[in-house]
Formats: sequence, structure tokens, C-alpha cells
Amino acid sequence: MFCTRCGSKLEPTSRFCSSCGAPIGTGAASYPPPPPPIAGSPLFRPRNNRMIAGVCAAFAQRYGWDVTVVRIITALVCLSGAGALAYLIAWIIIPEEPYTLPYNNI
Repeated sequence: MFCTRCGSKLEPTSRFCSSCGAPIGTGAASYPPPPPPIAGSPLFRPRNNRMIAGVCAAFAQRYGWDVTVVRIITALVCLSGAGALAYLIAWIIIPEEPYTLPYNNI
């Protein structure tokens, strides 16, 4: 494999040319997408994939559960008076997920 900019020989696993520093591959904009949320990440209410306030989606992301099952269990628990109060408290206490900044590939 050779650099298209300076012509020097490259290792197959290299991402940049060791001589001129040019990115290797399909261009400078070929960065991998950010990884999906993993179980065990901090408890944040996500900005997408939420129905009312994101409380169920937050617990599903944090513990790696299916969000539909969490929503069904929450709906059944909220039919009692204490469940609705717990949901409102979780809505207030759990912070929203921080905004992601746009990726600058210059």
C-alpha cells in the first residue's frame, strides 16, 4: 500500500502517512461514527428515543434493558399513586444528556 500524496510505502494498518501525514483510506471524512450507548454508562435522560421525559429510556440505556419492557413496567407501576410520584421525582433528578458537538473534519 502506498500513499497517494507522496508515494511512500505504508503499513496496511496505518491511518496516516508517516512521511507527509496525509490520511489513508477514503478521505479525511472517513472517521468512524460514535459508538452506541453501552450498558453501564452514566444515568442521563437521552435527547432522542424518549416518550414523555426520557426516564424509561435512561434506565434502559443504563442497565442494558429493552426500553419497551421498561415502559410497560413503568406504566403498570404508575397506575398506583406512588409510582407516578416516583416518576416525577426521577424526571426532576436525572439530568439530561449533554449535547454532542458537531464533528469538524478539517
